[in-house]
Amino acid sequence: MSVGEEVEVETKQFQITQDIVYWTIAIASGLILVTLGLVDVIATSGGGDFITILDINDFVILAIIVTIGIPTFLIVLREERRQSRIDENLPYLLREISNAQRTGMSLPRAIQESAKRHYGPLTPELRKMSSKITWGIPFSKAMEDFQSAVDTPLAQRATILILEAERSGGNLEEIFEATEHHVQTLLNLKKEREGAMKPYVMIVYASYLIFIMVVVILFITFFIPFGTANISTDQTAGMFLMEIDLDTLEILFLHMLAVQGFFSGLVAGKMSKMSVKAGLMHSVVMMFIGWFAFKILIQPDNPLISINV
Repeated sequence: MSVGEEVEVETKQFQITQDIVYWTIAIASGLILVTLGLVDVIATSGGGDFITILDINDFVILAIIVTIGIPTFLIVLREERRQSRIDENLPYLLREISNAQRTGMSLPRAIQESAKRHYGPLTPELRKMSSKITWGIPFSKAMEDFQSAVDTPLAQRATILILEAERSGGNLEEIFEATEHHVQTLLNLKKEREGAMKPYVMIVYASYLIFIMVVVILFITFFIPFGTANISTDQTAGMFLMEIDLDTLEILFLHMLAVQGFFSGLVAGKMSKMSVKAGLMHSVVMMFIGWFAFKILIQPDNPLISINV
């Protein structure tokens, strides 16, 4: 095994170790929160109260937020940034290789010269590809290894174009130049699409906030007044016999807010980044907003903020 391959293996092992640490912290934090919720249930059943402002439902929702949130923000965000840096540097790399070949350099020499510059996460993979070509490994094999190592949709498409053009024959410098223009066009289209989707992501957030306000208004204007009013059947002539259990409704609407926030976040991520994993970040944010708004505005026993509607 070469030095470059050993470094690659060690880097991947380090990333895997990091991921395991992140997941371990997230799962342990979630289990701690659930345990605190169970302790609160036991304390409440015994006539006491472990934590006054939180109950088992709050602990479970917070556990879900923490368990999803820690890996999402640390692992998914890291991978998303890596892929973004690769896509942004890929056109510059292809342009440098093409320009170097136009000066009369051979392909291995052009790649070696390009590898001396900094292209973010592409640099170590480019240097390994340069070493493989120098050692006599066929260009197609080196490009296939580069394709599997980089592993982003845009880089995959670029390497496929280069390999197919190289197999069919042609001037490699023109192939790299045409691929660079193609990648830059796709990158611009991706940025335009993400920019065009931002208003729709804001619409998803606005819709969720409106849903929260509807729930708040329902509780304040309908459920809480009828649940706390002392109305007998004689006063309603037997027409209003429904008993409103505020505690049950509180749990029901709290779960509704959590579910709505989770799936709304997935939709927002799919629209903005074309990735459900990216949507988990929006899900975590929305679930926390819904839970926090419910605790400070609605909680029938002791709302932290009172709103007069």
